[in-house]
Amino acid sequence: MKFVQVFSIVCLLSLPACSNIPNEPASTEDMTESSIEHSVGINASIDAKGLATPRKMNGMIVGYDITPSFPIAPKLGSGFGYTYTASVAVDMIKKDKASAKILVDMPRKVPVTIIVKHPEIISTDGAVTTESSWQDTLYFGRPNYVIWNFESESELVSGKWTVSVLEKGTEIVSQSFLVMNAPTKPAKITQVCSIDEAKYPRHLISQYQDCCMNDDASACYQFAWKGVERFKDTVGAILYYGRACELGDISGCRRAGQMSAGDNEAKWFNKGCDLRDFDSCIEVGRSLPN
Repeated sequence: MKFVQVFSIVCLLSLPACSNIPNEPASTEDMTESSIEHSVGINASIDAKGLATPRKMNGMIVGYDITPSFPIAPKLGSGFGYTYTASVAVDMIKKDKASAKILVDMPRKVPVTIIVKHPEIISTDGAVTTESSWQDTLYFGRPNYVIWNFESESELVSGKWTVSVLEKGTEIVSQSFLVMNAPTKPAKITQVCSIDEAKYPRHLISQYQDCCMNDDASACYQFAWKGVERFKDTVGAILYYGRACELGDISGCRRAGQMSAGDNEAKWFNKGCDLRDFDSCIEVGRSLPN
């Protein structure tokens, strides 16, 4: 991601020649009246983002190892953020007819402000904040680290965190993170219509309830396809594809057969064939029933 900040500097010219302009002498009057506007921009890009592990030398932090992670798990003593590099771009525009040599003092570093927008953090005195900031230094030509470290229990809040770097009030680089504990995978399903609903996303629970309470064949198939199979629970997926099949969904019969083996495979394909599914009939060598 790249943001460019532009401002103008008026430089007084004091030398009479420039290597890329005809070398003609300029008068003192020309030099006094002449000026060149310099547009100086900061080009910045993120190199790595994610969990941040301090890299130490002689007990001192000399950098961070950034490991990609989604989401970011909030834990005391851990941190997250990014490393970025920045460079200066200069565009010089000559304003007068006299030739001149331009001297530009390129900065090696500039002060910046780090702003972190986060979910509500409630401090020990009851104050609520949704934004934190601190002063930092941007160094050109070398990695810069922007790291948030979880230092108190009150900071362990889930939600969207956005970490930005501003130079003179202008954002030059920014990155958002999702902070939350990754949900644990639900237990393997051993029988139909007996899951721990708290372990599944809300949209899947809606499908599950329609399947088990309303005998909705399509909902059974969707719950198996979008949820159980994606959790790599083969047995559980077959159970719900099978329920969809028993409720008249030929796609459920076909998928249950494809995921099964031996006698169970033939069982589901035969049920699909009974529902006049041509592909299922082929699998078990039958003709479409009349």
